[in-house]
Amino acid sequence: MAVIKEKAEFCTLMVDELYGQLPARVYATLFQRGKLSIRLISQFSKLNARQVKNGLCVLQQHNLLFYTVDANSGEAEYSVNHDYAYNLVRAGKILEMVDNSYGPAGRDVMQNLLLLGQTRISDLVAAYQAKINLANNDDAWLNDKKPELVIKSTAQLNSVLCRLIEAELIDVIHSKTFQSAHEIEKQVHREVMDVYFPNGIKGTKAKVEFEQKVAEGLRKVREESKSLKRKLAQNGGASKRRKLAVGNETNGAPEEEEDLDPALDPRQVIRINYEKCIVELRSRRLVQYVNETIGETTGYVYGQLLKQLTKNISRCRPDPLMDTLTPEEAKETPSVTTNEILDKVKTSIDLTLGIGKMPSKSISKSAAERLTPFAPKDKIPFMNQDDSDDDDEDGDYSDSDEEMDTKKENGDVSVARMSRPEQLRQHLLLLAESQAGFVRHCGEDEWTVDFKPLMEKLRATELDSIIEQTCGRQGLRLTRILRTKGKLGEQALQSLSLMRKVDLQQKMLEMRLAGFAHTQEVPRDNKADPKKSIFLWYCDTEQAYGGLIAKCYATMVHCLQVLEVRRQKEKAVLSLAKRTNVKGKEKDMMRDESYARFAKFLKDEKLLMAEVMRIDDTLALLQDF
Repeated sequence: MAVIKEKAEFCTLMVDELYGQLPARVYATLFQRGKLSIRLISQFSKLNARQVKNGLCVLQQHNLLFYTVDANSGEAEYSVNHDYAYNLVRAGKILEMVDNSYGPAGRDVMQNLLLLGQTRISDLVAAYQAKINLANNDDAWLNDKKPELVIKSTAQLNSVLCRLIEAELIDVIHSKTFQSAHEIEKQVHREVMDVYFPNGIKGTKAKVEFEQKVAEGLRKVREESKSLKRKLAQNGGASKRRKLAVGNETNGAPEEEEDLDPALDPRQVIRINYEKCIVELRSRRLVQYVNETIGETTGYVYGQLLKQLTKNISRCRPDPLMDTLTPEEAKETPSVTTNEILDKVKTSIDLTLGIGKMPSKSISKSAAERLTPFAPKDKIPFMNQDDSDDDDEDGDYSDSDEEMDTKKENGDVSVARMSRPEQLRQHLLLLAESQAGFVRHCGEDEWTVDFKPLMEKLRATELDSIIEQTCGRQGLRLTRILRTKGKLGEQALQSLSLMRKVDLQQKMLEMRLAGFAHTQEVPRDNKADPKKSIFLWYCDTEQAYGGLIAKCYATMVHCLQVLEVRRQKEKAVLSLAKRTNVKGKEKDMMRDESYARFAKFLKDEKLLMAEVMRIDDTLALLQDF
């Protein structure tokens, strides 16, 4: 798969930042040359075979490579796993998300997996056991303060791993983990042809059957990484095991929660599943949007709804080959009921906050609680959409609704006097009636989220915000005119925008240079004389997204390069701060001038990395969510 230059450069810089110059040189060579053997990597990178092997070992340990072994020569060829390399920048966000959902113990396990890469369970248990034994040895901490352990026993470690595996944040290494998607697809194609179509594919029906068999084979390969989760499901989920423990406790046989989980196979090799982590990060981003646009209480309710809906969602963007749905499956949208959400909402949360009160005569219940069982269809761009149905619905104020409301103190029922399910329902209706459409009311007390149209709206909102910051309100207005009307000449655009010709030309040139507007030349005759041609302005949203993504990568690369220059400039001060007798006591041990330079470097480093994190939020919305 082709990778843009800016992304390749950023991934190489991230590898250099985290793992050193040697793995980064190997990675840069693979980005530039594509799939290579050790001999060719050594030739192009000017490194000897021993150095290349050391670099490949580090990259392979952290799942940053794909490789295939040639059946004839037995020689392995390596290629980059650029998605895993880019996700290194999201380590902090992933740890924060795990800390909020699974506590400090879950964060500690994920942090160790980020540092170690792919790890055998037995090795992870041995490392934690050694740490626990050291902490319990009083003789080793005579002069120092004894550390507080987050994981206090191997049984607790096993329980935390079970929680993370059931949530799919951790998956299992299998035989095809280090093969690229293209290589796996080719292998499945060959297997299907050999088993089911030895005489070739003949006819449309056979072609459809071939595609179904290939999709089924690809799904089997993908499900191999969920083997541990399936074994845990056979013993019942975590909630079921807790209920059984409560039953045993009432019968006089109490059990520790850590002892309820089955022991994991110590031979299994595990790693972090970034696809599921990105799903969780998307949920956090959506909750943040709701907090900003509606309110924190409604955002909390939305977070509980997303937690229920995304349990069985393994990735944000479905694979076009493996995740194709039949018409019957497409109609069965995953949904969650009001009672299921209510069971997860803490009793300490005051659901009356963030709910307004309106007179009953001003409310149309048929519009507010309208059921839409199917997801909205994609609209055709630059076509007028008929919204007559919405107008009819909004005007429906029935007498029966008013008669029902007059039974409740003339329609002015206090929000505080509503039942808790009704209060929760009001928050869900706020989400359903929002302009972005955070929730869809798909059945009687059933709710779902249409992620694809929702994220498209949020992407368009983000693009509009960037256009406004770059080209001003006039630039955003011109962009919306071109989106609505399509391709326009300069005179037509001037009449619609009500701007002077000079101002319009200057603004459109600014937007053209920024990549938000484009021109098309339409010749008047066969000679194609530019002086007699017509030039039309138009906006290509996908092209604007692509240009914006490239600029984001370039800015992140610049931030890392500036950080490296600052690090080289303050090399003497940083080497002094790394000394064991100075570390942790920099202010007391260093001179005032050296400490001021050291503090300024830390401040600059924090600002640059914060800028990288902020740009990553934009990139995640544009290409991952």
